Amino acid sequence: MKLYELLKGVRTLGGEENLNAEVLTIFSDSRKKVEKGVFVAINGQKRNGNDHINQALSNGATIIITDNKEVFDKCKDSVLVENSRKALSYMWNNFYKDPTKNIKIIAVTGTNGKTSCAYYMYSILKAIGAKRGLISTIECLINEEKIETNGGSDVVDLYSAMTTPDPEILYSVFNEMRTRGVEYIVMEASSHALQLDKLFPINVDYAIFTNLSAEHLDFHKDFESYYQAKKRLFENAGVSIIAIDDVFGERLKNEIKGSSFSCSIRKKADFCAEKIELLKGGYQYEIRNENLRLSILGKINGEFSVSNSLLCVACASLLGIEPEKIFSGIFSLTCIPGRFERVDGSNVYIDYAHTPYAMEKILESSRKINPNGRVIALFGCGGDRDREKRAKMGSICTQNADVCIITADNSRSERTLDIISDILKGVDDGFDVAVFTNREKAIIYAISQMRENDVLMLLGKGHERYEIDKNGKHFFDEREIVRRELKNVKNKSLYSL
Repeated sequence: MKLYELLKGVRTLGGEENLNAEVLTIFSDSRKKVEKGVFVAINGQKRNGNDHINQALSNGATIIITDNKEVFDKCKDSVLVENSRKALSYMWNNFYKDPTKNIKIIAVTGTNGKTSCAYYMYSILKAIGAKRGLISTIECLINEEKIETNGGSDVVDLYSAMTTPDPEILYSVFNEMRTRGVEYIVMEASSHALQLDKLFPINVDYAIFTNLSAEHLDFHKDFESYYQAKKRLFENAGVSIIAIDDVFGERLKNEIKGSSFSCSIRKKADFCAEKIELLKGGYQYEIRNENLRLSILGKINGEFSVSNSLLCVACASLLGIEPEKIFSGIFSLTCIPGRFERVDGSNVYIDYAHTPYAMEKILESSRKINPNGRVIALFGCGGDRDREKRAKMGSICTQNADVCIITADNSRSERTLDIISDILKGVDDGFDVAVFTNREKAIIYAISQMRENDVLMLLGKGHERYEIDKNGKHFFDEREIVRRELKNVKNKSLYSL
């Protein structure tokens, strides 16, 4: 393929004499051996590709793409661009000949609820028999078949590789979906992916905003930058569907141009949820919209599930999907892995809540489904990530749970005790907490403390089946531990709620 074909849509600032070069592949990891490759030098979180140009050339690169003027001046076989990350996304999109061109793209962003919305939307599309693809934090699917993506390169970016894969993988998946006849793609769009221009060449048909609360400030540095990264998804979207129950949703609705619709479970909006009832094992509500009257019954706990499903009901309605199919899609979704996931009918739940906002909402919902017993919460905070949220989560846990157990959760290179110490700074005076550096021992202890009608919430790991510590990544599945320990529990009332 000619280099100028790969760089279609990319503004070049020098080296145009190299645009007729023939290249066979694109790569951004200088350690990879290729033949006739074009190396895109990316300034990553841990490595800067511009420092490894010679290695890339020795491994088969014939052309270098860079946004570093000094590197360009020193390398005659190079092309200077404004933004290497943006160029990389365009190049992979062009390599696969615009794979999403004739596919409707539904993208979801926000701090919390992205995965749940993606699954609700996917379930609705299943109800109408559409050929569909899913790219989520949990898995990548084509219809019911799981597609392996393997996240991203540690050279390109370590952040959010699972939520929105790196361009090399992402556009390959798009191409596979096109080849398999996919009509709709539902995907999560992380703030990192938006900030790093992974999706820049993609035309998003429907963009969904869930909410915004403090998260990833170790990457974005401040809240305004975080908001602006999320906003990118909506600047060129065909239709925007926005939850306005927080101030950032209202702000986004007012700031973006083009077709947009508001959703709310509390305020006047284009799509409102009314007569909300939180049930044991789900919820029900009625939709109010000038073109839609529909009662919804869902099987996933929590008021946040009402908000998430409402966004997808609105999106489906705007897509022209029949009301009975919308109802069926919401009703048939019985479980989202790691999202208020009940373990084998017991009173133990697993949830991915790892932000202050998500923790508060999940514990509030736990209290509502469990008015006659205690709420036991077990959680930790990730290492090498935003430290400011740790004390906040300690405070929220002690304000909303009856028993608080603090433990490890992907400590990475940090000492688990140091992370726990940060969490304890937010714990209310006089509130007794249990501390375990070993998460498995913490779970065993938590189950041993359960009484009749108690609910145990294991927070933070969610769908993850691994733990990351200073020694690397190793297998860890909370479900297996819970199942094993429950077999040893004589008190069968732990299954009675």
